[in-house]
Amino acid sequence: MQAFAELGALIEHRWCDSNYNESVFPGLAAEALSEANLIERIDPWEIVRWVHSTPNLPEQMDLEARFGNPPITIFVGPRFYIDAYYWLDGTTSIHQHSFSGAFQVLLGGSVHSKYIFKQEQEINPHFLVGRIELTDVGLLERGEIREIIPGRDFIHSLFHLDRPSVTITVRTHKVPAAGPQYSYFKPSIAINPFFENPSLIKKTQTVSLLLGMKHPQVDSFIANLIDSCDFHTAYSVLKKTFDVLCHRELEELFGVSRSFERFQALVDRARSRHGQMADLLLPVFEEEWRQTEIARRRAEIRHEHHRFFLALLMNVPNRATILQLVKQKFPDQDAVELITDWVRELSMTKIFGSKEPNVLGFPEFGESHLLVFRGLLEGRTTDEIKSQPAAFAARANSGPYTVEQSLNQIQSEPLLRPIFA
Repeated sequence: MQAFAELGALIEHRWCDSNYNESVFPGLAAEALSEANLIERIDPWEIVRWVHSTPNLPEQMDLEARFGNPPITIFVGPRFYIDAYYWLDGTTSIHQHSFSGAFQVLLGGSVHSKYIFKQEQEINPHFLVGRIELTDVGLLERGEIREIIPGRDFIHSLFHLDRPSVTITVRTHKVPAAGPQYSYFKPSIAINPFFENPSLIKKTQTVSLLLGMKHPQVDSFIANLIDSCDFHTAYSVLKKTFDVLCHRELEELFGVSRSFERFQALVDRARSRHGQMADLLLPVFEEEWRQTEIARRRAEIRHEHHRFFLALLMNVPNRATILQLVKQKFPDQDAVELITDWVRELSMTKIFGSKEPNVLGFPEFGESHLLVFRGLLEGRTTDEIKSQPAAFAARANSGPYTVEQSLNQIQSEPLLRPIFA
C-alpha cells in the first residue's frame, strides 16, 4: 500500500501549504490522483490481499458498508482519508455530498449523471420539494477522475457497468457549511437520509408490522395516522405501504389491482390533510420502483452489453441521449440496430427459477412488438408506425398481436419509459 501512503503524504503536504482551505481541496485531490498514476501501479485485488494479511488496518470509516460492496479505508490523515469502493451490482442514489474531494475509476466503468435541484418548498430542514433535472450524462472509463464539490453544486449518481467496478475516493471528513447530504428522488423530492427521528421511525416500523401480518384493520390504522401526521411522516408511511401493496405480481403492471385501490384511498386521505403535495408521492414511488426493478433484473444478467442497456434505461431519461451513449461506446455500429438486438435477446432470456417469461418481465414480446419498438426507437410517431408500408404491416401483424396492440403494450411498460420520453 506504499502508493497510497505516498498519495496521502503528498495531499497532506500540499493542503497544509494551502492552510487547509476547503475550497482548494477538490482540485488538489484530483491533481494528486492524476500524478499518482494508480491505474498503472495498483491491482485492486492487492488491496483485498492487504486487508486479509495486515494485522493493523487503519480506522475503517464505514464499518456498516452503507456505501460500497465493501468500502475499504486505506489511508487516514488528520483531516481527510482515502477509500476504495468495490461494487458488484450496486448503484448510487442521486445525492450530494457534505464533504469535498475527488474520485478515480480504478477498475470498470460507470454511467455518470449530474443534476440540479430547483427547490420550491422546504417542508423541514430534512425534507425538500422541487424539481430534479438532469444536466449531463456520460460514460466514465478506467482512469478518469472527477472532483467532488460539497453541497448542491455537485448532485450526481453513478451506475457501475462492470462487475466488479472499483473507485478510489479522496475525501474530507465533513464540510460544515455544506449542510445535509441530501438524497434525491425523481422527479421532485430531496431527503436527508441521515436524519433519525424516533417518532417517525417507530410509526413507520409499526405500519410495516401491520402490513406484514396483514392485520384486518391495517388500512384504518394507516388512515388514522395519516389524518394527524406531518408530511414527512406521511411520505415515510405511504412509501412503506406502496412497497407492500403495489406491484406485488407481474400482472399488476397491466391493470389496477385491489391493493393499488387501497393505496390510492390512503393517498386521498393524505390529500385531505396536505393538499396537492400528496400528488407528488405516487410519481416518486413509481420511479423508485422502476429503478429497483431494473437493478434487480440487471443483477441476474452477466452479458456486459445487456447490463449496459439496462443501466441506460435506469439513468437516462430520453431516447436521444440513450442513442448518443450507445454510439459513444460502440462508435462503429448502428445504435438502433444494437439496441433492437439487445431487446430481442433479453426478451428470449429467462432468469433461472423465475416465474416471469423473460428477464424484461414482458408477458409477450413477438415480432410485432420488436418492429414497433424499433420504430419508436427511430423516433417515429405512433401514426407513422401505423402507416408503414404493407410489407411491414404484414410482418408486424403476422403474430397474435396487431401493431396497435403492440404499441399499447410497449408504451405501457415502465422499464422502457425513457425510450418514449
